Amino acid sequence: MILIIQLVSLLSLLIGFSYMIVRNISDYKQDMISNANINANLIGEFSAVPLAFDVSENANETLEKLKSIPSIEVGIVYNNKNEIFAEFNPQENKIDIHPSDIKNSGSYFKDNYLHIFQTIKYDNEFAGTIYLQVSTEELGAKITSYLYTMLYLLAGLLLVNYILALALQRILSDPILKLTNATKKITAEGDYQLRVEKYGNDEIGILVDEYNNMLEQIYIREESLKLRTTELSNALDDLTNTQRKLIDAEKMAALGQLVAGIAHEINTPLGAIRSSVENIKSSLNFLLRDYPEFISRLPAPLKESFFNLTRDSLNNQVMLTSKEERTYKKAIIKTLEEHQVKNAYSVADSLVDMLIYTNVENYLDLLTAEQSDEIVDMAYKLSGLQRSRGNIEFAAAKASKVVFALKNFARIGHSDEKIYANVIDGIETVLTLYYNQIKQGVEVTKTFDDIPEILCYPEELHQVWTNIIHNSIYAMELQGKMDIRVYTKEKDIVVSITDSGKGIPPEIKDQIFKPFFSTKPSGEGSGMGLDIVKRIIEKHNGNIEVESKPGETTFLVYLPIEVNAQTQLNSAS
Repeated sequence: MILIIQLVSLLSLLIGFSYMIVRNISDYKQDMISNANINANLIGEFSAVPLAFDVSENANETLEKLKSIPSIEVGIVYNNKNEIFAEFNPQENKIDIHPSDIKNSGSYFKDNYLHIFQTIKYDNEFAGTIYLQVSTEELGAKITSYLYTMLYLLAGLLLVNYILALALQRILSDPILKLTNATKKITAEGDYQLRVEKYGNDEIGILVDEYNNMLEQIYIREESLKLRTTELSNALDDLTNTQRKLIDAEKMAALGQLVAGIAHEINTPLGAIRSSVENIKSSLNFLLRDYPEFISRLPAPLKESFFNLTRDSLNNQVMLTSKEERTYKKAIIKTLEEHQVKNAYSVADSLVDMLIYTNVENYLDLLTAEQSDEIVDMAYKLSGLQRSRGNIEFAAAKASKVVFALKNFARIGHSDEKIYANVIDGIETVLTLYYNQIKQGVEVTKTFDDIPEILCYPEELHQVWTNIIHNSIYAMELQGKMDIRVYTKEKDIVVSITDSGKGIPPEIKDQIFKPFFSTKPSGEGSGMGLDIVKRIIEKHNGNIEVESKPGETTFLVYLPIEVNAQTQLNSAS
C-alpha cells in the first residue's frame, strides 16, 4: 500500500516538476530572445542612415558599443546586397551564415549560441540586416541552478510524502490487508460463510459491512447455483442421449433407403460367382473327359501353336470395352477372310473373348487346319477357366467392398474421443453404398487432392456425406451429374459436392438447416438431416455453406486441420 502511495505521489510530483522546469526554461529562453531583439532593433536603427549613405564607419562605431554587453560576442551589419557592411567580432569567432537567413528576421539556438537576425529599413525600403551571436553560457548556468533547486525541493517533498504515507499505512492499509487476507482464504477454501471483523464506522467500516453483505448474497446464490447446475447437468445428459438417438435414427433411416440397392449390389456379384462356378464345373468335366484324346489326336506341328494360343490367352489380363471389342473383331475378321478361314465371324468372336486380339497371323496354321473348329473350341474352354476365375475374383472383391462399406456405415458405436481418419475414405464408403442409385443415370466425377488425416468422429462424418449425397441424388431424380472435390484451403480441408438438380429456391435457402424443415413430400423426410449435418460439422469446429442456382447446387464443408495434421501436410508437400 505504502509503495503504491509513494509511486503515485512520485509520478504526480515528477509531472508537476517537469512541467515547471520546461515552462521556466522556455521563459528564460524567451527573455533572452526578447533582450537580444531589443539590442538588434537599437543597432538597426542607428545603422539605417549609414547603410543608406554607405558610411560604414558610423555603423562600426555603433557595433563597438556591444562591448558593454558581455553575452553578445558577434555583431554584423549586412547591406542590401548581403555583403558585410560593418562587423564586431573581437574573439574572431567562426561565423557560418546561410544567405537565405540574411534577408529574414528571426532567431534560433544552435551550438551554445542564440542567433538573431533583424532586417533594417530606411524610408520603408530594405537597407540591410543586423546579425547578433549571443552566448548562452549565462542561460545554461541559470538553468543548472534552477534544476538543482528543483531537485532539492523534490527530495524534500518526497521525504515528507514518505512520512505521511507511513501514517496513512496504519489508518488505511491494515484494515484493507485484513480484508484482502479474508478474501484469499475465502477463495482458497470456498467458505462464503466467513465474515470480516469490523473496527470502526468510518469509510473502511462501511466497506467491511458491504463486503460481509456481499458474502451473504454470494453464499445464497452459490447454493442456488449448485442446485441449478445439477438440474442443467441432468438435462444436458438427457439432451445428449436424445441427440444421439436422433442421429442414429436418421442414420438408420438413410440405411433403410439403401437396403434395396445394397441387396442388388450384393446379389449381382453372387450371381456372377454362381454362373462362373457352373462354367468352371462344365469346362472341367469336358476337359477331363476330352482333352487327353484331343491332344493325342492333334498333329505334332500344331501342338506347339495350340499351346502358344492357350498360354497367350491365359497370360493376357487386359479387359476390353465394348467399343474396343467391336474394333478388334472387325480387324480380325478381315485378316481371317484374307486367309480364307471358314466361319471367320464366329472365330473372331471367340478369339476376342479369349483376349487374343493382336498378332492373329501367329495362329493361322491352327485356324486353317481341318479340325480348326475343335481346336478353337478347346482353346476357348481352357481360357474360359481363366475368365471364370477372374469373374469370381472381381465379383468377390465387389461384394467384399460393399459389405465392408456397409459395416463401416452401420456401426452404431460412438466414441467420446476423436481419432485420426481420412475424409476421402468416408466419402468413398458412402459412394459405394449408393452405387446402385448412382449407376442408373448419375455421372459422378471425383477430384481428390492429397490431404492429411484429421482428428474427427468418422462415424458422424459418414452421416454428413450420406445426407448431402442422398439429397443430391434426390434433387437430380437419379439423372444428372455430381461433382465431388476434396482439397485443402489455408488451414481447412474443403469438401465440395455439386449436383445438377433443380436447385434450392432463394426464399427457403436460409431455412434448410433448421430442424424439421423439409422440401420432400410428407412421409419421405424427417426434416432433421441437414440440421444434424450442421451440428456435426460445428462439433468438429467446422463450417458448412450452400450455393445454389437452377441446375447447380454446391454444398461446401470446411473441416479444420489439426496442428499435427498440418505438419503432416507440409512435410508431404
